[in-house]
Amino acid sequence: MESELSQPMLHFAIDIYKQLKGSGDNVFFSPFSIAAALSMTLAGTRGNTANEISTALHVQDSASIHGAFSHLRKSFLSYAPDIALHVANRIYCERALQPLRAFCTLLEEYYSTTIESVDFRNDAETARQDINAWVESVTNDKIKDLLGKGAVNDSTLMVLVNAVYFKGTWEDRFKESLTEPMDFHETCSITKKVDMMFQEGPFRMGYNSDMKASILELPYTGNNASMVVLLPDDIEGLTSLEECLTLQNLSSALDGMTWESKVELYLPKFKIEYETKLREVLENLGIKHLFSDTGDLTGISKNEEVKFSDAVHKTFVDVNEHGTEAAAATATFRLGCSMQQKVVPPKVFKADHPFMFLIRTRELNVVLFVGSVKYKMCHPRSTTGEW
Repeated sequence: MESELSQPMLHFAIDIYKQLKGSGDNVFFSPFSIAAALSMTLAGTRGNTANEISTALHVQDSASIHGAFSHLRKSFLSYAPDIALHVANRIYCERALQPLRAFCTLLEEYYSTTIESVDFRNDAETARQDINAWVESVTNDKIKDLLGKGAVNDSTLMVLVNAVYFKGTWEDRFKESLTEPMDFHETCSITKKVDMMFQEGPFRMGYNSDMKASILELPYTGNNASMVVLLPDDIEGLTSLEECLTLQNLSSALDGMTWESKVELYLPKFKIEYETKLREVLENLGIKHLFSDTGDLTGISKNEEVKFSDAVHKTFVDVNEHGTEAAAATATFRLGCSMQQKVVPPKVFKADHPFMFLIRTRELNVVLFVGSVKYKMCHPRSTTGEW
């Protein structure tokens, strides 16, 4: 049964992606992690501050969003042991600040959030290291140093952290013996060698004429989650795809996939580590009061000086013959300052030029991660890790 957050999350993912795509670099982020952090924040905001967050998240009933996230978190637990999908939330609070009990109760009930009392005022560096150590542990050591030096100081009152870890093996693994160096066309004039994986078999595929892109779905073991790859027709077609990326086009492409009995799939191995400051991104999506002196955070604390300073998001993804390992963490800071098979020739899906991809849960249809591969990342063929 599709989650009530399915369409809002997809819409939010597109909004975030359009803010990040212009960097020219590979992109990878977790709209789920960012939305979860914003949803927890929503519990403590009031007035225009709350309305801006609800609008950005594309939710009409801000009260129901907490129950929806709680349902998702509990549903993810049932995916084990086929895939590992862990969502962890935690609030680090300056010991001198007393958050309102109603705020704490809501977060504990819906987000299974623990509140850790720390001494930002006298020992911010130790608090920073403790936060980073926790994030590292819940993301299986994939997200390191979420908070850089100076990210928190003696004025910090609260840090809200959401971390997501995903690891899934392909329903049908790629054979390592079939992986070989092949050309990846970054542009029409720039070509580099990458480790290209290959397999042949049935896949769900589709095509969207507006985005001028083919789409293919690779399920993970257990069929609870999948990776969807959007491959532009042209070598330099990713920009055109991004310009035409809308909720309607992407939803239509995802819903329109059908089984093809024989597909020759070429997919490069890739690894991306990505970090972005979210304040500007969120402000561009209309969340402005949250980071200003006019923000209403009276649902968190009676201390009227509490406000947000920034939000940082850090991600990791590793795609290889075995499957996918991905992680994301988002931290926000509050400072005390003002199929039917047919015999047909095989279709070829060859991701040998820039493409977009997303990782989603299948039945609930919730987007967990979104990214794009624009150029080769170092990924030695001989080191695949333990799966």
